[in-house]
Amino acid sequence: MPPPELPSVRQCSQYRGLPARLAQQLSLKDGVVRLMETGVLAADTDLEALFATEGVFKTAKAQFHPMSDRKLPRVMTKVSSYARYNGILLDIEDIRKIPPKMNLQDLHEWENRVEEVSEAPRSSCGAIEYGGEYGSCLKLPARDDVRTYSQLLDEYSMHEFIIRKGTTLRSTPEFASFKRMYSQCWGNIEHIVCKLEEFLKMYDVELAFVDGKKVAELATFQVENILQREDLLKCLANHEDVEKLTRNVSQMYAVAGSGVERAAEKIQATWRMYHQRVAYQHLLDGTRAATVVQRAWALYKLHCTTRKALKALREKRLLQWKHTMEEFVKQWPEIKKSKRRIIHIPSLSFPRFHAKHVPFYLPQQMGQLTRLVDLRDPDVEVVIISPMRPEQEVLDYYLSLLDSSGIPDAKKRLTLLVPEEAKRLPGTLSLTRLTILSSRLMKCLASLGKGRHTYIVPGVIGPEELSFAIELNIPMLSADPNVAQAFGTKTGGQRLMKLASVATMPGAYGIKNSKELLTALATLMTHHPEVSRWLVKLDTESGSRGHAYFDVNRISMMKSLTDGEWTFESALAELEQNAGRRARLISPLSYPNWDAYTKMFDLVGGCVEAVPNRIKSTLSANLLVEPTGTVSLNSIVEPMLAPAYTVIGCQYPFPKFVPYESIREAAINVAKAAYCKGVMGYLSVDFVIADSENSSRLFGVDVDLYLTNNAAAHTLACLASNSVWDEEKGECIMKCESRKLSYAYSGLIYSPLISLVRHKLFFTLCQRKGLAFDRQLQCGVVYHMVNVLTCGCIGVLSLGSERSIVARKLKQFHTLLMMELPKQSEHSGESNIIYFASAIHQLVRAFSALGAG
Repeated sequence: MPPPELPSVRQCSQYRGLPARLAQQLSLKDGVVRLMETGVLAADTDLEALFATEGVFKTAKAQFHPMSDRKLPRVMTKVSSYARYNGILLDIEDIRKIPPKMNLQDLHEWENRVEEVSEAPRSSCGAIEYGGEYGSCLKLPARDDVRTYSQLLDEYSMHEFIIRKGTTLRSTPEFASFKRMYSQCWGNIEHIVCKLEEFLKMYDVELAFVDGKKVAELATFQVENILQREDLLKCLANHEDVEKLTRNVSQMYAVAGSGVERAAEKIQATWRMYHQRVAYQHLLDGTRAATVVQRAWALYKLHCTTRKALKALREKRLLQWKHTMEEFVKQWPEIKKSKRRIIHIPSLSFPRFHAKHVPFYLPQQMGQLTRLVDLRDPDVEVVIISPMRPEQEVLDYYLSLLDSSGIPDAKKRLTLLVPEEAKRLPGTLSLTRLTILSSRLMKCLASLGKGRHTYIVPGVIGPEELSFAIELNIPMLSADPNVAQAFGTKTGGQRLMKLASVATMPGAYGIKNSKELLTALATLMTHHPEVSRWLVKLDTESGSRGHAYFDVNRISMMKSLTDGEWTFESALAELEQNAGRRARLISPLSYPNWDAYTKMFDLVGGCVEAVPNRIKSTLSANLLVEPTGTVSLNSIVEPMLAPAYTVIGCQYPFPKFVPYESIREAAINVAKAAYCKGVMGYLSVDFVIADSENSSRLFGVDVDLYLTNNAAAHTLACLASNSVWDEEKGECIMKCESRKLSYAYSGLIYSPLISLVRHKLFFTLCQRKGLAFDRQLQCGVVYHMVNVLTCGCIGVLSLGSERSIVARKLKQFHTLLMMELPKQSEHSGESNIIYFASAIHQLVRAFSALGAG
């Protein structure tokens, strides 16, 4: 096979016969080697003249190109080595010749000029132009070769070929020319031709004319796997006729012979697809279900592992805290005589379902700011946790009261802390829970518990108090929370009195549900017909919100008692049928009807006790049980009762219908019984004095295992009046004048309308009316400030040596307060002003009766 013909630029015949001067110029530019390769210089030419004149080896300064030129794209031309892509020549020189901007007319003119130029014969298409003065001399002569029939056919043919009955007629000249013309990209074209054959054979098309140029255009896009019916139809010259035959899909199955097989294959494929799709869907469903189960199981295992880890950590901390409590009990004699830090957290840790019914829940947890009275001991530092920060004038009021009482450095030894998350968390959370959820405050308390003897004095004890103490590892001067929840209920208090051998009113305790309640009521009414009223109490409620009572005279079956027909069955039937109409609920705001009350009773349980027919007085003994078991009686006060068995404040001194020694002995016995059950800290025992056979008798009613507002008010009264409590005699004596102390405490008065009273204007008016505290005489009115009046709560403590003056001062305060409030404030559902008015009325009437007697 002869070697391929060299390009015209390398043909020696084109440079034969050049003048010597031109050859010398070429040698200076291209070099001797170039001249010999191109045939300009013969192999036997003498090169001495070239070496003797200027020489062939020359030095010149190298050309430096800027760095930015490297990033310029390479110019693609017809002679470029990378100008072919997949066998197709890419030439963009003509595109660059298009003017950048022209209108439509200019565009037509430019196209015409291009056509004229393209039609003109090219005389020097293969010549290489050289710059300089000799460039016009090196143009190659034009070629005028005779083209063959095949070449003319390749150039001017339409390249249409025939597919007959699904087979391409490849022996036709048109197909051969088409194959020669597009031989460089024939692979893709062959694939499309096969697709056309399959397509036409599938629809049993007899004859189709294929446009080769459109097939070649389609082949340039590399569309092997994305060919659609429309794409194939565009490649056919008679696509309109073929489209009619292929429009209906059923045509492919109507073909004789292969159509039936194709239909069977389609049915089988469709069924297999459906079967596999259903199986795959079942697999997906099973996989998803398994994933859900696995995730749930993994979460459950992690949850169990986390709970076990938390339980182990809690048990470890609990053992550590119990060890701390044991050390606290052992070191108590030393602690109470040394410098110590007391953390007061007056939380009302009621259950959530009770807390939501307590009016002014958060302000009431601020009601024991009076605990700062502990600063009277110079060795004590007091830390009070409050749900909100009181105004500075309120703190200044208490600090001035401490300063006037001679307490040194009160401001330095008092720390008031507020949970930082109090505003973000729900208002029904207890103060202890708010503190636990406030990480910064917990860290602060943990640091305060180091370096000095520290213990916690809680309020109403709940489960969160134990978590709070364990987290800080600080002992509590109170009962163990588990013990407090057992004996801090109404039933638990009755059990303590039974252990202390203290007389109680007839009743039933530890009742679990409403059915047992009605049975117990029927039994008690049958066995104690002399009792005219029975009081029902919810175990976990406080403040008389969980009280309801039954009057026996309102039960119709009671009329047959004289005839001897009163039986347990008849009483039970009467109660089961009419209990909702016969019961009187004391707090309709918390429990609007009997059904709501019984629903709560089924949840928490309760007790029933008889109400004495004639109550002469009620007493409350406030005690402190030290960790060593020593019991001290701090005070005995007389709670002021509203008509609905609601305690609102207290007064002192208490009436001595029974000997003081009997009251003291009963209270101490209850405290000792509580200590035997693991209870220590502050507690209060409630008694009632009733007439019994022409004599007064003392009955135990309830036990509170926390520092009550009345107990804290008594301590504040002793501090303000500079009085000393004599436990042996049961009296408070003023040191300055040796007179007996008398006071009346209103309790916390709350109403939404109190927040409308102007704070400064109201207290200025009180001061003008003489409702202020005289520091020299140590008598007058001390205000129990929770915050400014915008919080809706206030209390007042009237001090003096005469009970009539004390009652009159309290009456004046009530009158002044009612002048500032609208008339409807007395009957507001979230207000106890009407109870306060009733208690004052009874107090004034009692003193008037004593004065008249």
